[in-house]
Amino acid sequence: MYDVLGRPIVILSYEDRILPILAGNAEAFAIANGLEKVEMPRPMTHDLIVLILKGFHTSLQSVRIYKLEGGTFYGYLILRQETNGNDDLVIKIDCRPSDAIALAVRMNCPIFCEKQVLEVAGQDNNLQPADGDEEEEDFLE
Repeated sequence: MYDVLGRPIVILSYEDRILPILAGNAEAFAIANGLEKVEMPRPMTHDLIVLILKGFHTSLQSVRIYKLEGGTFYGYLILRQETNGNDDLVIKIDCRPSDAIALAVRMNCPIFCEKQVLEVAGQDNNLQPADGDEEEEDFLE
């Protein structure tokens, strides 16, 4: 989906609400390729990040969209790295939501949004969900 200026918009949905997030062309391309499981001849940036995380025995536990300020959404990744001890290392990394979504679709992890962000930036869902949309319940925390 695109805005009136032709910029890509990512639409996250939960029940009767949607959250439109403006994304750059490269990030929208990465999200679309991740959703469609497109394999490129060489790893693209988000694919490379996935390979690096796996190489360090680190999984993406969740993506969180936690703030909207000045028209900009803020997000972070919750990573879990396996350790030799009893407790795994949990790491929280600040990131753009569009990059986080591109990673989430590749690593099959849930995307959460703080309720106050959805209340402020969310809209009524006038889109008809397609059959088989099974991950909508993961969107809202």
